[in-house]
Amino acid sequence: MFNIRKRLGASILLTVLSIISICLLLPDSKVRQLQKITLGTTIEYTDLWKWGSEDDVDDDEDNGNGVRLVIFGDSWVDDLIEEGQGEKGNTWPQVLCEEINCTSRLNFAASQLSDAWPASPPTGAMTSNEIHAWAVSQNQLLRGGDYNYSAYPDLASQIQSYISLPAPRTQPQATIFILSFGFWDIYDFAQLNFPAAQNVTDTSIDFLFDQLDVLYAHFATKLYPITEIPQISNSTNATTYSTSEHKFQVIIPRILDPTLLPGWVIQRPIPAKPSSVAEQQKNAIYLTERWNQGVENKMGAWMERTVDISPAPTESVAPPAESTEPETRADVRENATERQSENGKFQQFDGNVPTKEEKHNSNKDDDKPEEEPKEEETQNLPKKDIFYHDSASILLDIILEHQLEDEGLSDALGLGKGESPYESVSIPCMRPMDLEEDIMELVTHWKENNGMLICKEPEDFMWWDAWSLGGKGKKMVGEAVGEVVREGKSLRAKKEGKGKSA
Repeated sequence: MFNIRKRLGASILLTVLSIISICLLLPDSKVRQLQKITLGTTIEYTDLWKWGSEDDVDDDEDNGNGVRLVIFGDSWVDDLIEEGQGEKGNTWPQVLCEEINCTSRLNFAASQLSDAWPASPPTGAMTSNEIHAWAVSQNQLLRGGDYNYSAYPDLASQIQSYISLPAPRTQPQATIFILSFGFWDIYDFAQLNFPAAQNVTDTSIDFLFDQLDVLYAHFATKLYPITEIPQISNSTNATTYSTSEHKFQVIIPRILDPTLLPGWVIQRPIPAKPSSVAEQQKNAIYLTERWNQGVENKMGAWMERTVDISPAPTESVAPPAESTEPETRADVRENATERQSENGKFQQFDGNVPTKEEKHNSNKDDDKPEEEPKEEETQNLPKKDIFYHDSASILLDIILEHQLEDEGLSDALGLGKGESPYESVSIPCMRPMDLEEDIMELVTHWKENNGMLICKEPEDFMWWDAWSLGGKGKKMVGEAVGEVVREGKSLRAKKEGKGKSA
């Protein structure tokens, strides 16, 4: 009998120790949920483990509680890993996610597969496919060319894909959006004559901020809505609004000049006369600076620009009858309609969420008197904020450091006196085979995959392929952006004197 009691006591002790160990390994949110289930205050278990959910949803896409990253963009942020390219490394948003301990991540970015060239010319996701299609149609030398601007979703399409998703089961404490656009816009606009390229560059920047307002409207009405709270007072229609504690935060990186990437030299098609390689390279350099300056100049005004948003009512409303018609973009934003003005510039008229200034101007000729905007509603809307990071300077300094070091030179800023982290800043890790190369060199330092050479030491190369940054560089950028976000070095913080500029 004594032995039975001894074994029973030992088994109970081991069971208790096992439960304690499991609880220590679980995140705090899971422990609290288990405590609620134990106390009988809840029977909700679907968000504890994936197999307890009715829907088979990826943990990265429906987690809640913490910080969620939502990524829109091009090849610079697309996390697709093709077969045989496992050494490509994480994207900088993935590194950022680790730096700020984000709990979920949604990526809508798109990019061209590496094996698409040379059958297809290099391209990628752009701010507005319609603007590019219109620009090419106005150029006699380019008109009729084989341009497929619908192959990759532009910013508006990516945002609509996000908006159409069901809301997360658990509301994230914060949602941070990443916008990586402009690189492939400049790559494509460089083939136009310079005045036309300037026009569509400026139009694309305006379009980008208009789409940010569409995203903001969804954020303020669906994701973190303000709600009407009836308040008893002497007035008959007194209503206050709950204050939104959530900021609409966007990370926008400064784009790098496309001519600095290996693909500009080895993959860009030779232009037809009268254009030239030198002219298009000059265009790309000027347009890159114009894009970055244009974005910087508009950020402050956009943060203070109000969007006409009605708060979500607290009273329950019967859901509309089910319709077999698919939801269209007109619910939030109509497709941009192309229109050419008298001066030949591209214009758009669409269903973007109007600003209060636009609504005021449109109501001037109406018979009905215009209602004054509710001050409480405007004050309680989420504040817009931007983390603008000069990622391009990090990469440019590395390239200059390497080149000056190779020539034994240095500049007044000290570049050239350090040590380059790479063996090469011009040759990508994954590239086509050159028949004139030394066989022993290839065998020693390279391996073959699907007809392409892949370096055996990816950390020695700045670029993974002709158009993609290598893993080490993406880690540098991700860590730098993470520091800016963690320390709250946003534009609004700088404006309010609460932080430093990035």
